[in-house]
Amino acid sequence: MKLNIIKLYKPISYIAMLTLCFSTDTFAEENRTTSHDTIIVTADRNEKSIWDSAVSVNAINRDDIEKQSGDSVAEALRDIPGVEITDNSLAGRKQIMIRGEAPSRILMLIDGQEVTYHRSGHGSGAGVLIDMESVERIEVIKGPHSVLYGSQAIGGVVNFITRKGSKNGALLNGDVKVVYNQSTNGFTEMGTVNGTMDQIFDYRISGTHAQNNDRKAYQGKLHNTDFGNDSLSSWFGINLDNHKFGLALDRYRLDTKTYFDKDNNAPSIKEFWVKLPKLQREKIGLFYDYNIDSNILKKLHYDAYAQKMNREFRNHVVVSPRPMIKVNTNTATNDEQKTYGMTFQSDFIPHKNMQLITGAQYQQDNVDQNSHNSLVSKMPSPRASYTQHKYLANKWQQTSISLFGQNDWAITDDISWNIGARQYWVESKLKDGSTSLNKIPVIGRPSVTYTIDGKKKDRDNNFVVSSGLTYSGIENTQLRASFAQGYVYPTLSHLYAVTSASTQTLYGNSNLKPEKSNNYEIGLRYNNNTWLVDSAIYYSAAKNYITEMSCNGSAICDGASGANFNYYNNANKANTHGLEFSIEYLDLAFIPYVKGNYLRRQIKTERYTTYDSGNPRFMGNAGIKHTAYLDWFDIDSDLFMRFSTKATRRSDSSVYHYSGWSTLNLSTTTSFGANRQYRIGLDINNILNKNYTTAYETIPAAKFHALLSASMKF
Repeated sequence: MKLNIIKLYKPISYIAMLTLCFSTDTFAEENRTTSHDTIIVTADRNEKSIWDSAVSVNAINRDDIEKQSGDSVAEALRDIPGVEITDNSLAGRKQIMIRGEAPSRILMLIDGQEVTYHRSGHGSGAGVLIDMESVERIEVIKGPHSVLYGSQAIGGVVNFITRKGSKNGALLNGDVKVVYNQSTNGFTEMGTVNGTMDQIFDYRISGTHAQNNDRKAYQGKLHNTDFGNDSLSSWFGINLDNHKFGLALDRYRLDTKTYFDKDNNAPSIKEFWVKLPKLQREKIGLFYDYNIDSNILKKLHYDAYAQKMNREFRNHVVVSPRPMIKVNTNTATNDEQKTYGMTFQSDFIPHKNMQLITGAQYQQDNVDQNSHNSLVSKMPSPRASYTQHKYLANKWQQTSISLFGQNDWAITDDISWNIGARQYWVESKLKDGSTSLNKIPVIGRPSVTYTIDGKKKDRDNNFVVSSGLTYSGIENTQLRASFAQGYVYPTLSHLYAVTSASTQTLYGNSNLKPEKSNNYEIGLRYNNNTWLVDSAIYYSAAKNYITEMSCNGSAICDGASGANFNYYNNANKANTHGLEFSIEYLDLAFIPYVKGNYLRRQIKTERYTTYDSGNPRFMGNAGIKHTAYLDWFDIDSDLFMRFSTKATRRSDSSVYHYSGWSTLNLSTTTSFGANRQYRIGLDINNILNKNYTTAYETIPAAKFHALLSASMKF
């Protein structure tokens, strides 16, 4: 579907449209609220402002999300220092990295409940499988938070907090929004109705549908970058005096493909594609809070959820190293993961200057997988040609139980100290598994082999601690320091799976150890209503990082050898240090700002030690933002640059180089109507039409393009 709008190849015309915004004599309100005033719940499992938090934290509120016009709610996080978006070659499945840590080491939460996934590729996770319409606020905690939230949190925690009832107490509120993305000629439609009845019952129902076509980049149209998603979610709550009950239902479905840029160094690969025709998450969540009028015990919280993930994976590859040799491989895998979890938490005030949180958490993941791999090998000699069918069926399970606690003590009016601990018990099982191999030669007798995997059980337990200190004895300043231990237990794929994709086969290893890290951080927040500063210096030392190693006839690989056979092993260490900062000057109508992250990451393997870890030394953004308050409408404008230095990534067999880049971008939102209930958004990205690919993404970025949105509240 095509949309006839003003020709977008003249970027100067858009900039001219904005002169009205930047020439206005109106100013924002003097009593500005800042991000430091935002109340968050993720950092300490309790309400606390960002200013008072002992860890590095950022929050994206609903107003910021409403101004977003990107193709994923993950785009709202792109300009947070230390946070990067990665695609793993899948345009429709955005994933999050924090401080150089892979998505598999980032804990994803929705309303505090985990989104786990055991069937993604090495280093990747499920992705951001939630729509922006249902999200009220996003909280990002940088650095490990394994004490309060469990495994997978070495890099950090991202908590998507969903919308509830109406904020003004009305019985019926709602909003609708449409977004057009010129770079994909795609549309996104979304809407919500919500309300509150007599302050007792509240509800919300949200839906989203999106369809994006192939991305238009500097090189031209990128094939297999089209994707679509749709979602439906709801919330129902009851408030009875000090008791709060909640029910959340949501479903998110995605279909996407893998972008493949033909490698001139691999001319033998004639055809290749990967498709995910279905990646779906469904969940039901229950919540209960009891605010107790007691001197010591203040609150009880309980939540439970059941979540199901379904994935359909399809892979096709044709390899022809010579004209008379051709190998055609097709793989079809269907898997289903069912997760059950619950958390119990109690909040105490044992002393007037203390807050104590204790709790217990239970989680169980069950994975069922069925896979069919067909291979047709045509050789110069018919005797060497054959067709092979391989069928795999597996059932795996991982169960974890943990106890946690954290005490926050206001030692003086200016000094606060917290200390926390968590004890894990984890059990993984290979419950059932079988492999059937049917080989049909062109000449000769067919052969059939059938093997049953022996049942396996692996256990681990671990104790982690964290501690944080804040000092506010300097005017307008908050100093902080923290130490935390990270812990990531191997996924079921790491332990037991045999994965075939393209020409590669990757074997699980039940002898894997958990990944662990020690992390140190000091930070400063400053706000004198003229300067707004948030900065942190951090250092992380990690060990037992899981990587891929060549089989070389290892028993783990059933004796397989060759360049196409690898297995998981604990072989890498990583030492990371960096500096994050965000600086704004508030004493002007046009607010200049700069944000950035300097990062150095050293990888140690059995073969080499290198700083070529694929991370740019510096990434950031800088710009000028302005809000014009007029009689009939308001205009928010942000003219900014994103930039990154070059990067190099080294592996055992190759070295990849990524060029530095910078882009100029413009974002505007015009609000009008008696209650500013109507909005028109215009984002102009990559104004100078740069050709670039970020170091964390495989798909080239879109060329100069615009995003146009229109929304209405009622």
